[in-house]
Amino acid sequence: MGLKNIVVFVEPSNAGATRARYAVELARRHGAHLIGIFVASSDGPIPANAYVRGRDAMRRLIELHDANAIETTSVASRNFNTATNSADITYEFRIIREIESDDTKLHCLHADLVIVGHPRPGGLPLNSSAEGLLLATGIPFLIVPDGWPSGAVAQRVLLAWNASREARRAIADSLPLLSAAQSVSIVVIDAAKNRLHGENPGADVAVYLSRHGAHVTTEPIDSNGSPIADVILQHAVHGGFDLIVLGAYSHARVREAVFGGVTRSLLKLATIPMLIAH
Repeated sequence: MGLKNIVVFVEPSNAGATRARYAVELARRHGAHLIGIFVASSDGPIPANAYVRGRDAMRRLIELHDANAIETTSVASRNFNTATNSADITYEFRIIREIESDDTKLHCLHADLVIVGHPRPGGLPLNSSAEGLLLATGIPFLIVPDGWPSGAVAQRVLLAWNASREARRAIADSLPLLSAAQSVSIVVIDAAKNRLHGENPGADVAVYLSRHGAHVTTEPIDSNGSPIADVILQHAVHGGFDLIVLGAYSHARVREAVFGGVTRSLLKLATIPMLIAH
């Protein structure tokens, strides 16, 4: 199975425009249909205006709110159209109101991959998060940090492997990206402390991925007592990787509620695009 339906959440900002271009390149590479979604705020441009009194003042406030909503929607739509104009892909642009943010889950359920920004909200409604929607839908989320440069799109991939069910799910959800990447590095941290790896940590999963066409290497790393999230991120930065793939990743034998500490730390520190699955 390949990527055939990609959703990207955009907003009227430089980060939103970059995220749209990122999504367009992925859609082009995989022959996928791209859906751009803009969440229109239900708030007025200045919260203090909510305290105005009088019919004329209320009318002007409504007009100001409507004008602001039209302008922000127009900019988001223009950014998306600029990104898609010269791309040989099929695409559409949808608008949902923040007050109807429950619809966000529905839009995600029919995608193979959802792309959002970092830090929050990253194009999502204020009361939503990538983590919450991941748990609610099971759809993998690709988080593109604000400030990530255009051009680098899932060519050098770091796969964080700890022989867990979550890491295996991440492989299944990201397999089209792994198979299409120029290189995939399977990073195994403190393998000797995790008996699930077997005699040759990472070897079997490397063979599995190579049979799917991925160009794979295996890199065993000792943390030397450093936080696992720091080890992953530093290795990704120093190695010039442009995507980190991981499951709801936790240290071996440690099972924390919902997400492990490693995943939470990586989500907080993300400076490189990251695909998370659960």
